[in-house]
Amino acid sequence: MKVSKSLPILLISMMLVACGNRVSVEMGGDEEMAAVASPIITAESSAEDKIMSALSAAPDIVSSGATVLDWPAADGEDPGMLREGDNGWTCFPDRFFTPGLDPMCFDGPAMEWVGYWMVGEDPQMSAMGLSYMLMGSYDNSNTDPFAGPPENEADGIVTGPHVMVFPVDATTLAGLNTDHMTNEPYVMFQDTPFAHLMMPIANFDVPGS
Repeated sequence: MKVSKSLPILLISMMLVACGNRVSVEMGGDEEMAAVASPIITAESSAEDKIMSALSAAPDIVSSGATVLDWPAADGEDPGMLREGDNGWTCFPDRFFTPGLDPMCFDGPAMEWVGYWMVGEDPQMSAMGLSYMLMGSYDNSNTDPFAGPPENEADGIVTGPHVMVFPVDATTLAGLNTDHMTNEPYVMFQDTPFAHLMMPIANFDVPGS
């Protein structure tokens, strides 16, 4: 099964853009991994703002050479090429239907994983995949890969800045921590073929903790 060419269409069939304010994230340590304004994207946002949003998802060493794709304005349309890259990474700006900010950057194998997830087929990974979400994320569930939005928005899974690791074999994550409330690495979608490791990389006040 080839998913890489169709991945943008698969992703985009669920995603549009929305409005919001400009925010920034800074993380401590010997080097700041991200300290960049990330605008929440609207249908009227400029290409410059969309690129800024997408690139805020990863460290500069990754994002500087990444391809940036835009979400199309309607279901079924092709993604727009905002910027061509040359390092094998692909970044997307903030999504519309989740609270907060969630731009994202994927390497090639991680893009494969997302493609399988979007068509509901067990991932057949060629190699371990990596993804950056330095602005954080909001997920509908920590256990069900295909859960719809919760009735109460506050019941969603909020994670601060993190890196995702997509293993070749999801069973290698069996038995690892699944508690997303601790700011420690945890497994999302444990005991499913879509299990992957979520690795927070900054202190974050998890809602409800």
